[in-house]
Amino acid sequence: MGLRVIIQAIQEYPAAHADLEVARLELRQARQALEQSEQDRESLSRSLMEQKDYTDFISHKAEALQDALNEFCPRLSTPEELKRFYDAISPSMDESGFTLYRMAKELTGIDVPSCFPYEDNRGMFEVMEGHQLLEWLTAVHFQAVEWEIIPHSTYESATLLEVDTSTPEYQAFEKQLYEKVLERMGFQDIVAPGRNDPAQAPSHTPPQPKRGGDAR
Repeated sequence: MGLRVIIQAIQEYPAAHADLEVARLELRQARQALEQSEQDRESLSRSLMEQKDYTDFISHKAEALQDALNEFCPRLSTPEELKRFYDAISPSMDESGFTLYRMAKELTGIDVPSCFPYEDNRGMFEVMEGHQLLEWLTAVHFQAVEWEIIPHSTYESATLLEVDTSTPEYQAFEKQLYEKVLERMGFQDIVAPGRNDPAQAPSHTPPQPKRGGDAR
């Protein structure tokens, strides 16, 4: 080996040594990352297994509660019983009442905003929950609405009147409504089967004001 080659090797040694140290550091970091990744994978695997065990427990608990409910709860048959049961479970399963409202809409074919264009154009129904919308649907379904023409416009504003809840038509509607809602929520086994479909009061759609007027 010539002197020139030896001198060149001596000159290049510091840089080569530095590169070697960098490579060793990167290798240690990669090993640490791999070890950490393996630990994270094992931790995630344990978490997933624990979550699956908990989900299975909740599922079995729900099945057991459903079996106990079917065994000890009497069949619900009257509007009062059906509504009372709904009121008991609604805070957890239908807090805003939209399941109840959508079922009433499905049974009657009534779309509240379409029946009240003046109030709809003012955005009233956009902020209402299902229970509030149901009041408007029930009022128009049983023709308990008073209409008043808005001055200097072609619109009519609506005032809801009290619905007579003692009529056979209302009782039949309420019974069918809560039966269908509880069935949709999975409680069909404790709802007493009806002999006949309840008679429904004819739906009422108020005269539609022209939409060309100013609703404000």
